[in-house]
Amino acid sequence: MDDDQELMDVFIEEAHGLIDEMRRELASLSEEPNPANLANLFRCAHTLKGSSDVVGFGNLHELALALEKFFKGAKDEKCGINPELISLLSEGIEVCQRLLNGEEVEGYNELVEGLGKI
Repeated sequence: MDDDQELMDVFIEEAHGLIDEMRRELASLSEEPNPANLANLFRCAHTLKGSSDVVGFGNLHELALALEKFFKGAKDEKCGINPELISLLSEGIEVCQRLLNGEEVEGYNELVEGLGKI
């Protein structure tokens, strides 16, 4: 196996784990928000953003960056969490999964734009 393929395999495995962790943390956050959930969500989005850029997943990088910025703002108490935001964030996480799977995503630009406006 060549180095590029090995790097891609490690990235995909790690990315699936990060996305699963974001799903769990977001579910916990929707039940009872706490700073630990936001810190973990920020860390996952930050790691996904960086690693997706390294391997050339541009759209995933862009979406993870938008999620990271939101989680940083929420962690720093610059924005609140409500059910509508949870829904938008959940959609963002699911789109991350779809991008990782190589799927085309209708409404991608609108989602990134919506996250950026928060």
